[in-house]
Amino acid sequence: MKTHIKSKYIWGVGAILLIALIGSVYSYAQLTDSTSNTLQSLSSETSDSSLPDKNDYMINDQENRIINRYVCLDKDWERPYCDDYSQWLLNLELYPDGHDVRYYNGMLKSNASRINVGVLKMDLVGTFNSNGKEVSADLQQCADACMRLWAEYLWEKKQYSKIHFKGGNGFVYEYAKWAEGYRVHFDKSWHASWRKDAQPDYGYNCFRKYLSLVFMYCGTLTLAHELKKIAATDVRPGDILIYGGSPGHALTVMDVLRNKKTGQLRVMFSQSYMPAQEIEILTSPDDDYAPWFTIDIEHKPWVNSPQWYFDFNKGSCFRRWAGR
Repeated sequence: MKTHIKSKYIWGVGAILLIALIGSVYSYAQLTDSTSNTLQSLSSETSDSSLPDKNDYMINDQENRIINRYVCLDKDWERPYCDDYSQWLLNLELYPDGHDVRYYNGMLKSNASRINVGVLKMDLVGTFNSNGKEVSADLQQCADACMRLWAEYLWEKKQYSKIHFKGGNGFVYEYAKWAEGYRVHFDKSWHASWRKDAQPDYGYNCFRKYLSLVFMYCGTLTLAHELKKIAATDVRPGDILIYGGSPGHALTVMDVLRNKKTGQLRVMFSQSYMPAQEIEILTSPDDDYAPWFTIDIEHKPWVNSPQWYFDFNKGSCFRRWAGR
């Protein structure tokens, strides 16, 4: 009798467990279908055809120029600008693929692989001691890297009169006067003035001394006031994305791609940072770590760079050098 009752009990429990199991499987299937549908719906809602797909571009690590290393494979995208400064930037040389970003003191930058896709083969400007020898210093930071690229281009093209930067007190540091032998002197109230102290010198070492001076007295705040604001839809290589503050940040636009069908923009940026470091080509954390960032201020009024969030509703904007 006890055996019969136990058998019925076991069958009863087994049936209950089987029903529960079938119900669980059915519920899980429904949950899976629901989750799948939800994810598909979210994917459909958030998908953006402007975002680069890894099949849209190629990074050719055998090339050492920007224009050749970062190749857009989608023929719907074109480079709409071919002015001289744009071409100069695109033809800048890069270190071999895998080069680690270094700070001014030689230390390696951590997490660089999540921040950049390349590093410009360009040293850092330092300070000069009383003997005229250049020594490394925490000097060439974010805005300084922007000024460095623009000044290097103009110096190479011998457009000396266009090399000038305005300091915080309104004083304009003009390279043409510097090259003619004038030097900047400050009085007790820190008012600056020019005085002829040296012989004319348009050589590169003297040019670096000028940059060293500029980097000490100019920064994101002064640069934001000096440059003219432009619409994001008009951005082109050489323009500056900047938030002028203390602290602030600034990036140089290195490349611009425009979709021939939609007019949408993709932009490549370079930066230095704090402390002073080599200039790196940034990777977009929002665009599958592509070398270009999608710019759509109407729908996304921000640029999320790896180390700075530029909010166009809170003072960030694109600006352009005078004379361009």
